[in-house]
Amino acid sequence: MPNLHAVVLLVVTLAVFYLYTRAWIRIELVSLLLLATLLLLFYVFPFRAAGSHLTEVDVFNAFGHPALIAICCLMVMGRGLTMTGALEPAVRVLGRLWRMSASLGLLVTLLVAGAASAFVNDTPVLVLLMPLLLGLAEKTQHPASKTLMPANFAILAGGMLTSIGTSTNLLVLSIAVDLGMKPIGVFDFTGSAIFAFVVALPYLWLIAPRLLPDRGSARTGPDRQYEARIEILDLNSRLAGRTFAELKRVLGRRLPVVAVTRSGHDIPLPTISVLETGDVLRLRDTPAGLREVSATFNADLFDRTGPGRFLAEDSGRVDIHLAEVVIGARSPLQGRSLRELRFAEYHGVVVVGLSRGTEGLSRRVTPIVDTPLNEGDILLAQGPKDRIDRLREQKSLLVLDATLVLPRSPLAPVAIATMAVVVALAATKLLPIHVAAFLGALAMLLTGCVRLEGVGRAISLEVVLLVASSLALGQALVTTGAAGWIAQGVAAAVAGVPPAMQLAIFMTFAALLTNFVSNAAAASVGTPIAVATAIQLGQPMEPYVLAILFGANLSYATPMAYQTNLLIMNAAGYRFSDFVRVGVPLVLLMLITLSISLVKHYGLA
Repeated sequence: MPNLHAVVLLVVTLAVFYLYTRAWIRIELVSLLLLATLLLLFYVFPFRAAGSHLTEVDVFNAFGHPALIAICCLMVMGRGLTMTGALEPAVRVLGRLWRMSASLGLLVTLLVAGAASAFVNDTPVLVLLMPLLLGLAEKTQHPASKTLMPANFAILAGGMLTSIGTSTNLLVLSIAVDLGMKPIGVFDFTGSAIFAFVVALPYLWLIAPRLLPDRGSARTGPDRQYEARIEILDLNSRLAGRTFAELKRVLGRRLPVVAVTRSGHDIPLPTISVLETGDVLRLRDTPAGLREVSATFNADLFDRTGPGRFLAEDSGRVDIHLAEVVIGARSPLQGRSLRELRFAEYHGVVVVGLSRGTEGLSRRVTPIVDTPLNEGDILLAQGPKDRIDRLREQKSLLVLDATLVLPRSPLAPVAIATMAVVVALAATKLLPIHVAAFLGALAMLLTGCVRLEGVGRAISLEVVLLVASSLALGQALVTTGAAGWIAQGVAAAVAGVPPAMQLAIFMTFAALLTNFVSNAAAASVGTPIAVATAIQLGQPMEPYVLAILFGANLSYATPMAYQTNLLIMNAAGYRFSDFVRVGVPLVLLMLITLSISLVKHYGLA
């Protein structure tokens, strides 16, 4: 029979499961309540038994656990890849493939998404892919509702390919190692996961899009377009000496040029064979489109030798943002130009784009800085975040909520190399993953791939609290004997079934928890039970632990199973039933495939 501590913990666990499913309470708060409960329980009633003890100090030790350190460092490294635009060239190549063949484009997108999420957190990968798929939905006959869910599920499946693919993987393996399992390397279970991914790929490519409705996209219309300018300053520019056809191949789409000014005169676009130094390209595109052009060709959207030249100094130390600013009533800018009022010098930002409707934009030769402005004009301002925030204090200006961060493109190779070195060190077991990831995060900070002020935005408070509380709960369930007591019943129930069915049962248990509660809950409760059951059955721990790991990643059947599901639900207008229709068959397919793969890999009788 379980002791009193074990009984209380089981009651607490059930209560936490219930709260995780409630929409009226945030996950972070549930995690804090769980930590507070464990702290009070083991402070007032410390657990002491033969050979083991548990106090409030052990609960706090979860915040210093190697798994949590590794997860936080990998989140910082993921931000480094995002902020440097390291993955954006791959996204542009995907765009070109989609324009050649939508079917081929989707297949390659699924493969790239799965491969990228094996090393980078799922959310940044989806955030990079979503604008591509939404943009293509507006230009092709393939609505976003038929592509976003397959791409998202490929990302989730790819996260199972390595031990660092998701925070759930690290959490499960860390709990298991604490319980006596031999450490598992970065690629030790990749073979089993790849087999399942390959089996799932035809379903995601050919069947899932046909099961999804044509709801288009939740976007209400095209983004606002701005006029901007790029001046080709020297022969070393990535624009000088190139044709528009060459630039289209590099960008993956037509360069959004509406006019070219050469020696003070407009040159008809059809007559231009090669761009020259001194040419001024007048662009018209969305903020995201202008950001892409600037990053791809490493070209400024402002004149560093004129107004705003101070930005060259600031950009080396802080993240540079793009923000939309509306000129309000009674603004001193009405009827006057930015140069007259020394707008750039006074506010610490430069205006790189102007939107006042489509009329007259492509015909205007006057630089934006010299154009008289009107009420209702929208400026695209570029500058450090604190300077953008100060604009909100101006009563005559309205800063719209959406902002974009300009990628630090020259540092992209550094970010990719750093991630590659960390993976190599961990894969070869020269360093533990938490040590390698810490050194990688430090390298990204020292090289400027991630700013110190960006570390807080990289680390998710929700993930930190979920992981810490899950580690503490898992340790408490094992130390008090609650996990062992449950394992005795589970072992008796599954003793007579084949090993593949045993693993499928554990995987199904974790999949149910992850789709209705959380990944961390599946890991914290399922892993100790899996380890204890394997011991009871006299089987190796690894396949049972991996059954929990795989099951905790099968977040396909409900929108609340994982945060990326919620992102695509809003973007593509999905309903709960869409996840059930497409996700449940995928869960069943993965359960069967992964169970068979684990049995064969570990030679279970």
